Amino acid sequence: MVANFCDVCGSLLNPATGRCPRCFSGPSRPSPPKTARSSQSIAKQGHGLFPYEPRPFQLEIVDAIRNALDSGKHIIMESGTGTGKTVCSLVGTLEHSRPRKKKIIYLTRTVSQSDQVMKELRTIARNNKITGIAVAGRMKSCLLQKQEGMRDVPPAVMARICEDRKARTIANERGGCPYYADFLAIGELAFTQHCFANLPTVGEFDRFCEKQGACPYEARKAIMPMAEIIAVPYIHLLSEDIRNNLFDRLKLEGGDFTVIVDEAHNLIDAARDQESFSISVFDLDSVLVEIREMGNSFLKNHISIQDVCLVLKEIIETAVKELIPARANDARLGRRFLEGRLRQELGLSGEDLDNLCFSMIDRGEKILEDRMDSGKEPVSHILRLGSNLRSWIASSDSIYLKTISADSGGMLVAACLEPNEIAQFLKGTGGAVHMSGTLKPLRQYADLLELTPISELREFPSPFPSTNRLTLYTEDVSAGQREMKEDPSMKARIESYIIDICNATDRNTMVFFRSYEMLKSMRYSIETEIDRKLYWEESGNSYKLANAIEAFKTHKDGVFFTVMGGKIAEGLDFPGQELDIAVIVGIPYPPPTLVGEELKRRYDQKYGPGTGWEYVSAAPAVRKMQQALGRLIRTETDKGAAVILDSRVSRYCSQLDAKPTKDPVKDITDFLGWSRRF
Repeated sequence: MVANFCDVCGSLLNPATGRCPRCFSGPSRPSPPKTARSSQSIAKQGHGLFPYEPRPFQLEIVDAIRNALDSGKHIIMESGTGTGKTVCSLVGTLEHSRPRKKKIIYLTRTVSQSDQVMKELRTIARNNKITGIAVAGRMKSCLLQKQEGMRDVPPAVMARICEDRKARTIANERGGCPYYADFLAIGELAFTQHCFANLPTVGEFDRFCEKQGACPYEARKAIMPMAEIIAVPYIHLLSEDIRNNLFDRLKLEGGDFTVIVDEAHNLIDAARDQESFSISVFDLDSVLVEIREMGNSFLKNHISIQDVCLVLKEIIETAVKELIPARANDARLGRRFLEGRLRQELGLSGEDLDNLCFSMIDRGEKILEDRMDSGKEPVSHILRLGSNLRSWIASSDSIYLKTISADSGGMLVAACLEPNEIAQFLKGTGGAVHMSGTLKPLRQYADLLELTPISELREFPSPFPSTNRLTLYTEDVSAGQREMKEDPSMKARIESYIIDICNATDRNTMVFFRSYEMLKSMRYSIETEIDRKLYWEESGNSYKLANAIEAFKTHKDGVFFTVMGGKIAEGLDFPGQELDIAVIVGIPYPPPTLVGEELKRRYDQKYGPGTGWEYVSAAPAVRKMQQALGRLIRTETDKGAAVILDSRVSRYCSQLDAKPTKDPVKDITDFLGWSRRF
């Protein structure tokens, strides 16, 4: 008898059923719905995995992805609304990866994006055997955290708690984790079968595990090595520690996987944020409180942790007073500023300073262990300070901009300028897919990640009729800070435009401001003059925002006020009559910062004069406007109109497909075929 093995996990198949007893893969799948094209029909075009009747450009995108990956290149692509980026990237990458037995790591910025991945996998799976899982971090999935109120515990500390609780569970000791115990009792097979049979979203899988009383995080860890496609948040690749743990669990090396980066325009900023760090007066005060509770410790040359904190506080507070100019919030620091001051004040050599940091880290780790053993909250501010101080000393001035900030009572900030860690990782993958609906200029993305020599840049337009969207801009107002300051009447004229447009119809309208400050400054006038149901995005209240969005979508007669670059402007869909008109107030240029100015200088020097402004200011602003405009047309039958209240947008007409207007209300109502309300 010839043995048959599962081509997903390698286990021996059940000869009676042909199914895998470990991962539940098998030959049978539910019949495809009527909306899906038959696998035989698509197979004639060589794309047996593609589950739909293809729209224009979709199979071209699949081919472009597969061909680029086959040649060891990175494909960096912008594809418009309706091109089906998720399903095209999955199919194209599968066509490359499957013959090579490579896993696919799909990077997403939000849980809702990973949900879309799983939904597309379900569609593909109707005609083809496919296995995948959407991964969430411990902080989102740990039932113990929810039960014991440990939501504010740092991730590294929670990992230590988890390992300790699991060890106690395995040893049958008190203080173990009941959810891990139930996971062990049920066994990983049940969870693997459920996952591969249903391809659940993050929330669906969490709820399934919770009903069993089992830990979703541990269940995912067990399933991941057997999955063909793993959808993970950005942090799983941006954090070196998390990435190493992920790859160890998956048993992956350089050529064993292919990466898809979704919403790639966010990746570089996310990488910079991940590699940046700070030391604040607030942090130091927390260390002093910990010292009073846990005791002081001497580190080197009779210097104590308390001594280090007090010296650091004095250095920071003095720098805030002496170095930050009037009406500014921060200032650049000279090379080795902090190291020089610490060595001078504490009488240490460079080697002594390194050893002092390691001693603080050792003391902090001991405090963690003691607090865990005594059942207290497992956190150590000393550990964090020692780690950040060590990182500051080790960081290169060629990669980081070091500043003093007045925030948090005074703060030393090491801002990453060049995210070399993720750039080096991506260059070693042998090719990846980087995609977004708003990624131009593509050369910028390739340049900043040092992928230009090994990348292919592609643009794919939306298959939806361009005539379905009208984009206008006014020539007599500008919402720039300088222009509004020079002309006191400008604010009232912009408000008048907003009020007239919103009162002209009873169709869902969304107003996008360049900043929360501008939104707040105009709110009173707008609220008193617009005769519609009004909704407002208020930062920091996710539950209230979700309810407002749902009400806006449901009633279809309101006006929603939000900001460009916010939660609504990117990632949310408003198909059909859920959104008909968009008003954009101002161009969302990033505010001037020391980091931005340094990046402009470096880019001008490295890529040519003017490149700095294009990369740091113009491109991000246009991208945010494109994202806001993209909310209008989400299906091939949608029709919508937009007005940009800023004459400066004339320089971006070709990118935004915008034309001037003298009467936006008339042009909008004529285009949409409506009569005015008033």
